[in-house]
Amino acid sequence: MIAHNAPQQTIQAFNPDAHQKAYPEFYAQPYNPDAKGFYFTTAEEFETLSSRCVDAFGLPVEEFEIQFIDGTSEEADLFRACGVNQLNLGDFMALLEDAQNHELPALFYLCDLGYTMEQAIYRAGDASIYHGNLTDASEDLFDECYLHQIPEHLHAYIDYDRFANDCRLSGDMVEFEFGGETYTITNASGL
Repeated sequence: MIAHNAPQQTIQAFNPDAHQKAYPEFYAQPYNPDAKGFYFTTAEEFETLSSRCVDAFGLPVEEFEIQFIDGTSEEADLFRACGVNQLNLGDFMALLEDAQNHELPALFYLCDLGYTMEQAIYRAGDASIYHGNLTDASEDLFDECYLHQIPEHLHAYIDYDRFANDCRLSGDMVEFEFGGETYTITNASGL
């Protein structure tokens, strides 16, 4: 009779470092055609690798185009809207680290309007964001603000689409896409 050893199970201890936030990946493309670029995920890594970057003649490379390579669709949209470059890369990385997920649509909207990252961070709390399309946002606004003033037997005559169109045309509400989702800013004219 041959004795078989049962395979031993290994129990892995919880490693809190393994569950940290994943950072997006970027590529630093030198403007110098005689130099090779590099991938990085943190501002510190960019600083280290860029300080070591030299061209084919051994001369230091100082200017890079920053390209978004991998990350969430929200990070990619925000990267584009913020116009991330070598000078504001550290600010963008800090923004991703510090911002709450519910703040990202407002930051995107404001940067897409032309605000700088610093201005967008300052104004983000002023933006009123609705997660959904403009028609639904305007209907909720109408119901909250005006429906109680209208007799119930007249509710069937309310034209929510027309109210939504008025909100759109007046510039009070703006619908936008961010990270593959639809959002509406409900106080656009106040920003």
